[in-house]
Amino acid sequence: MRFDDATRARLRRMLLDRGQVLATLLEAVLTGKGKERELAAIGLDAKPGMRPEEVLRAAMEHVDRLRKQVQDGDDAYGRCRECGIDLGLAGLLEMPWADACAAHAGPAGRP
Repeated sequence: MRFDDATRARLRRMLLDRGQVLATLLEAVLTGKGKERELAAIGLDAKPGMRPEEVLRAAMEHVDRLRKQVQDGDDAYGRCRECGIDLGLAGLLEMPWADACAAHAGPAGRP
């Protein structure tokens, strides 16, 4: 196991917090409060043809998938999805929803 129990709990909590932020934004979008500026502020720019709610749902699924990896002690968590390089604990504590190294991350990153 790559992370001790306390670190896994901290990462899991941070992912849960991110999921809550996304859920709150999704609720606002679904009630017609258009939160495109807030989406961009947290690094979620809609791809052409995607509605904001689709972007948020995809981000929530991504965060939930990573949370499950942390909870299960899955060794894939914290490694680049493309090359498998370790993203490092410091980086994960800054952005626990990251799943790619700098070489493989998109321009706006991931959820």
